[in-house]
Amino acid sequence: MKVPPKRARYRRSLTEKLAIVRESMKGELPVAEVARRHGVSPNVLFYWRRVYRDLLDQDLTAVAPRDAIADLELQVRNLERLLGQRTLEIALLKERLGIDDGTADLDTPPPHSPRGKA
Repeated sequence: MKVPPKRARYRRSLTEKLAIVRESMKGELPVAEVARRHGVSPNVLFYWRRVYRDLLDQDLTAVAPRDAIADLELQVRNLERLLGQRTLEIALLKERLGIDDGTADLDTPPPHSPRGKA
């Protein structure tokens, strides 16, 4: 028996997976045949089918709003932290390069130029 050459691993998009799962659930062809036609292991296809059925059984609307808000809050915190880091980096680089960006400290008086008393 000839062993087919190994193909490079291919990552399928969610759309492709759903199309294959739906095709296998029609019942027109055995699952093994659908898997073979798409170059997928039958075990992988059975796993995708189980995940698909589990998702259909769940009520995703009740969970989504709370999780979406928590995800957005986490994203805001991460972006604020990143903004703070970048602002600090810019200030340190400007200080090191001797660049005055025009934001003078209002609490300290401007430096006096040395003038002779007349």
